Amino acid sequence: MDPDRAIRAGGRRAVGGPAARHGVDIGPGWPARVGYVAGLVLWAGVLTRVVLDASDETLIPWYVGGLVLFLVVQVVVLSRRALPVGVLYLAFAFEAALMLVLLSLDPEQDILSGLLALECYQAAVSLDGRPRVVWVAVLVALIPVSLVVATGWLDGLSVSFVPMAASIVLSMFVVVGRDLEVAGAESRAMVAELREAQRGLEVYAGQVEELAVIEERSRVAQDLEASVSTTLGEVLATTRTVKGVQDAPAEAGALLERLQALTQQALAQMRRVIAELRPPAGAAAEAGSPASPDRT
Repeated sequence: MDPDRAIRAGGRRAVGGPAARHGVDIGPGWPARVGYVAGLVLWAGVLTRVVLDASDETLIPWYVGGLVLFLVVQVVVLSRRALPVGVLYLAFAFEAALMLVLLSLDPEQDILSGLLALECYQAAVSLDGRPRVVWVAVLVALIPVSLVVATGWLDGLSVSFVPMAASIVLSMFVVVGRDLEVAGAESRAMVAELREAQRGLEVYAGQVEELAVIEERSRVAQDLEASVSTTLGEVLATTRTVKGVQDAPAEAGALLERLQALTQQALAQMRRVIAELRPPAGAAAEAGSPASPDRT
């Protein structure tokens, strides 16, 4: 699944698929948190370099104020999870314009172009899909353009490669890290779904086993009814015959032996059926009630 196929919600990504169905929220994550620290270090380096290399001390308050304002906008955008996309675009444009204004105060302060690398990181964290690609591309392209305009072709291009590389690396770091988090969240959601399906299959297997036991007992009951009914019918018929031959002892004795055999046959059939209906000894032990001995 393409991680960019996501549900847009206030400029942040809500991942679709199993992750969304299980309520998985993919926020900034560890790449963004690492980027926060790296961005703060980069911002502090720009501030220090600008203050130390300022050719005109009267410009230092302007640099400090502008950089602090830039940092405030960055923190607000990165800390809010529900900013509309339009507000994000305005914030990016304002930050880029602020960098250009600060650079215009002293074109030799080319370190200010590093602020656009922070913007690329911010766009990668805040946006998805084509808007993210467009904004990162625009901001990366703005680095050499601003430096060439400020210092000339040769000097501008020579100092633009490092901030351009930093912008691309920070953006790719965030994109790859977030895509990995999306894949991990979806994998965990799919595992949860598989476990739920397994539990459902186990319940279904138990129901099938119960139905099989019911069908088997029904078959045994039918066999019992058929065999015992036949045997008892022969017993009744033999009994009536014995009454009719009471005056013939030899014949009556044979019929009584026949009656005894039929009775034993019916008893054996009953025992067999009861043995089939009784649960196995292992099942009886698991249920906590051992099988009772056959008393018939």
